Amino acid sequence: MELRSEASELDPKPIAPRPLLEGPLAALLEWQAMAEGAYSPNTLRAQKADGAIFQAFCESLGEPYLPADPKTIRAFIEDRVQAGKKPATIRRYAATISRVHTAAGLLNPCSSEAVRLGLKKMGRETSSRQNQAHPLVWKDIKEFIASAGEGLRADRERALLCVAYETLARRGELVALEVQDIDFHPDGTGQVLIRRGKTDPEGQGRSAYLSRETVRWLKVWLEHAGIEEGALFRRLIGQTQIGASLNPASIAQIFKRVAAWIGMPDRIVGHISGHSTRVGATQDLAAINIDLAAITQAGGWKSTRMPLQYAEKIDAARSGMAKAAEKSGRNSIADSRSVPIPC
Repeated sequence: MELRSEASELDPKPIAPRPLLEGPLAALLEWQAMAEGAYSPNTLRAQKADGAIFQAFCESLGEPYLPADPKTIRAFIEDRVQAGKKPATIRRYAATISRVHTAAGLLNPCSSEAVRLGLKKMGRETSSRQNQAHPLVWKDIKEFIASAGEGLRADRERALLCVAYETLARRGELVALEVQDIDFHPDGTGQVLIRRGKTDPEGQGRSAYLSRETVRWLKVWLEHAGIEEGALFRRLIGQTQIGASLNPASIAQIFKRVAAWIGMPDRIVGHISGHSTRVGATQDLAAINIDLAAITQAGGWKSTRMPLQYAEKIDAARSGMAKAAEKSGRNSIADSRSVPIPC
């Protein structure tokens, strides 16, 4: 048997040198490492997905994507418009392309006239109005509470709907709630701390009121599920087994099932989303003349734009023209029947 020398056993084999990235790609990778924790995981995932879409488009044309030519970006904008993407999505793509170039230490091509005019043209050719989720108002929630029956799933859905409605929480905020975030008060009401939200990256948090009815159903869910700590809303495995925290994507599916259960038409159920309780609560608050500043604060918004959009239907019914129609008798059934309809 041939003996190997001691040196050959102990001396490590030389490591083949790896090529080092240089220039913009190296700067971009360094920025990505620093961005971890500075942005939410969802934001970083969205940026990577947007970047991959733009990279694939550039490669299909045989054009470089880093740095990208402004004319290529304009062509990308036009391509996305043709694909039926919403203006808000396309503007997000442009913002991602801009951030990638800045992070890589390159000039921002999105500040060029070609891109600016491309976005302006998009705005004139498309509608910037975003589809709004169909609301789940308190009347709908009460109907579900009364008809849901018994069982863990009914318990969870009652508590989830009530908390979602009264806190105006986003789906990510709902699934992040923990038992320790809830305070039950001696008078039967409660309070919940939403520790971090979409518009609160620093985690200052906001507190929301819980009514006696919400506290009642929340306590029923916690007791029947045997939850004493950790995630407030959990997955259900079968009829009786409690799983881990709900996934944000599951909120919309739960709300759709609730809408179907109370008899909403299929076409309406299709427009139910994880924001439906948020829209419904905003409309209910607007309908009883809660001021806009209070609604904006309750929903954790930084501006009044979204609550105004959510309450648009309520405001239309209380507009000057609606009041004038009432006073002039144009809303009177008797008057409308007495006037012949021109052919």
